[in-house]
Amino acid sequence: MVMIHGIGIDAVDVRRFRAAMERRGEMFLRRLFTEAELSYCMKKAHPERHLAARFAAKVSVLKALGRAFGFKEIEISSSPNGAPMVKAPGMKGLRCSVSLAHDEAVAIAEAVVEKDE
Repeated sequence: MVMIHGIGIDAVDVRRFRAAMERRGEMFLRRLFTEAELSYCMKKAHPERHLAARFAAKVSVLKALGRAFGFKEIEISSSPNGAPMVKAPGMKGLRCSVSLAHDEAVAIAEAVVEKDE
């Protein structure tokens, strides 16, 4: 039987995130994201939207797990079909599904963590 371990949701103001990127620069991004995440997002026409969505996803995963990790310990990548995937060392025995959405104003993510019983 599959049981829900936790659910998390987060929203990020894309304009404020972009302002933080401009104000704090590369150090800000390197504290929050893995090289793979940065490589993927910086190729997009509006990287701030994709980065804000991944940041929201990381926060939603932390909420769903109910534990604290460093932001770079959670990586949001894409499956071959484009669906977002979560990689995190603290998820042994757990599965996480995450959904992302973003536009010019807001990025939102929801995570559901499941475990087998």
